[in-house]
Amino acid sequence: MKQPFIELRDIEIGYRGSGGLPKVLLPPISLQLNEGEFVAIVGPNGTGKSTLLRTMSALLLPVRGEILFMGKKLQNYSLHERALMLSIVLTDHPDDLFLKLEDVVATGRYPYLDFWARLTKNDTEIIEQSIQLCGIDHLKGRTLVSLSDGERQKVMIAKALAQDTPLIILDEPAAFLDYPSKIELMQLLHRLVNTRNKTVLFSSHDLDLVLRSADKMWMISHGKPLVEGVPEQLVLDGTLNEYLDKDDLHFDAALGQFKMTSVIGKLVHVEGHSLHAKWLKNALLRKGFQLSEEIRAEFIITFAEDVFTVEHNQSKLKYKSIETLLYDIQKIK
Repeated sequence: MKQPFIELRDIEIGYRGSGGLPKVLLPPISLQLNEGEFVAIVGPNGTGKSTLLRTMSALLLPVRGEILFMGKKLQNYSLHERALMLSIVLTDHPDDLFLKLEDVVATGRYPYLDFWARLTKNDTEIIEQSIQLCGIDHLKGRTLVSLSDGERQKVMIAKALAQDTPLIILDEPAAFLDYPSKIELMQLLHRLVNTRNKTVLFSSHDLDLVLRSADKMWMISHGKPLVEGVPEQLVLDGTLNEYLDKDDLHFDAALGQFKMTSVIGKLVHVEGHSLHAKWLKNALLRKGFQLSEEIRAEFIITFAEDVFTVEHNQSKLKYKSIETLLYDIQKIK
């Protein structure tokens, strides 16, 4: 059993509203973040994901309750001690965009330097390794202002790696990255957890990325208590639907993705579970059709010998492409 790393004791998170009165975002939270865990915070916009991360990083004070880091109250650590314990990557842009990439990453070593802020050989090696791990060594010499948002995000993650803390907290770390870079980032963070015993806590709007990557999810929603669990279990017990469903969107556990509430209402039965059947179902859902397990549906579609066959009202139509198939069956009254 992994040892408790951070413990939240009946904390309420929020901010000061008009008149200085606290605005509490969520019911009291009591849970633990264990050493060596890879945890994602998931929830709709405005529910408090960033506020929770900032509170756990001591950038904000909880409205009520207390946070313990390795058995000691977080606010009782000095700034220097916190810098050795946790690194944080926020969505804010750096103030000085004319710093070079390697200089920004080097600031992650600041808590370890002497009075004269001299980098040792070990510091230089850690900086170089962090740059390489994030795949940005080819950008060395460039200033932040010359980089794309995604490249800049990788620089800030490299800075956090250079800080070499046991806890890494990231707010929407993949927000500006292309999809392959998102997967690479999650693989990198997973390696840090598994090979270096880091503890990683991050927030994300990308549910597909979280379901692929996170070992545990903390789910929040407006006015609802925080729920934690293994992603697959939260899908199976319906918690994910309860916390993320909207009037026009529903998470389909069988497909592992959100689908729009039907706007066409026509029932379609797609035979088989081939790759062609999977992506046809994806296209049909996108267009607002309802998928049915019953063969008495309005449309029955099969795929064989590189051809889609659509049965409707005792007639059969054949299509080579999904695009043409969709175009035709949408017109059928």
